[in-house]
Amino acid sequence: MPPPTKLGGFKILKDVVRISTCFPDEKELSPARFFRVIAEEKINLPYITCIHDNQSWGLNLMLDATDEEKISDLIEKTFGKIFKISPKSAILSIFPHKKNPEITGSLFETFGQEGIKPDSVANSPSAISVVLKEEELNRASSVLFEPFSFSAYRTPADWKLAQKGKEQLYKEVVASYQEQRPKVYGLEYHEKQELLNIKLNMSDIGQLSVFFKKISSIGLHLTFIITNTLKGERGTLAFCVPQSENPSNAEILSPLKPEVTIESLSPVSIFSMNGPHFGDRYGIAGELLRAIKEIGIDLLALNCSIASIIGVVPLDQIQPAIRAIQGCFEVPSVTQKDA
Repeated sequence: MPPPTKLGGFKILKDVVRISTCFPDEKELSPARFFRVIAEEKINLPYITCIHDNQSWGLNLMLDATDEEKISDLIEKTFGKIFKISPKSAILSIFPHKKNPEITGSLFETFGQEGIKPDSVANSPSAISVVLKEEELNRASSVLFEPFSFSAYRTPADWKLAQKGKEQLYKEVVASYQEQRPKVYGLEYHEKQELLNIKLNMSDIGQLSVFFKKISSIGLHLTFIITNTLKGERGTLAFCVPQSENPSNAEILSPLKPEVTIESLSPVSIFSMNGPHFGDRYGIAGELLRAIKEIGIDLLALNCSIASIIGVVPLDQIQPAIRAIQGCFEVPSVTQKDA
């Protein structure tokens, strides 16, 4: 057995509710309008996944449990009963991630072996975050110590002891102000990426560990990842990695079960940014979606977690997308990263 991968630590956000929805891609109901309605009520969303899939949009969002009734009434009144609520959820984030696919592979492998099924997955440049039912949280945090070691604590007992009295440490709070142009630390983008959509039973997510470990061994980075539940156990895992020719990403994925379907879109580009108030104020996602929608950018997928936003657009639309972002955010620098 290989030695555990050394990581900095992990955080847990409890007392949150997951809302999932799927609606047709149409003018009257778009992600931009959906999140604008929520922002107008000053409801903070610490975690979002959004994917365009077969002429429809699939969304997952997390919110404080105290906002559950308010937001469910708001969505139903504005759009109808188009959503499902999963109370008593939690977000578990491990860091640093550093776009290392081996970390994601080890996490999926361990969860698969233990029968732990994440309700949603998203990445930021610094962390990989999974949404779990609160009832699975203790088991999930304990099994993390099999593939990983953490500098702050050696055992699950050490971690639990360190959390006492700090239950609110990872709570997100709504900022008491609104900047005219929210600030970001910087905007980065990757070109020549491949977006892979994999349809599978979420209980089979562990078998993808072989793929993620393989692409790590050949030096590729995992620049984007989300999951979106379809019906029952069936869901979509969407992720981006650099285009690969020898071997191709499709060849690496070929050993997956026959019932697993794979769709590929390339080339695409990734943009990512974070800011000093991204984690503690409402309206960030809505403002971004409005800006790119107004100039006709074909957003393919988006996630927001750990005070970061990562989006996927067609390769030829990355520069217009950057200009749209600069139009509504204060962006001190734009950096093109290696594929």
